Amino acid sequence: MSALADSHAQKTIRNLSLFLAVLVGVVGGMGTGIVAKVLGASPMEASAAGGGAFIAVTTLAFVVEARVNTL
Repeated sequence: MSALADSHAQKTIRNLSLFLAVLVGVVGGMGTGIVAKVLGASPMEASAAGGGAFIAVTTLAFVVEARVNTL
């Protein structure tokens, strides 16, 4: 495999891992918002919980992805 193809493969893997991190954050945020609403939160409180969970889970996934790519 040439150096150019290897570089392209690494960029593709990085893009896919970032996409997966955001997707995991969206699913985590939606799940948190739904659970908060089922437990009796107002729509604003459920949205805040879902948004906070999205930010937290996505940030955690980005940190893990950065650590894995440096190994």
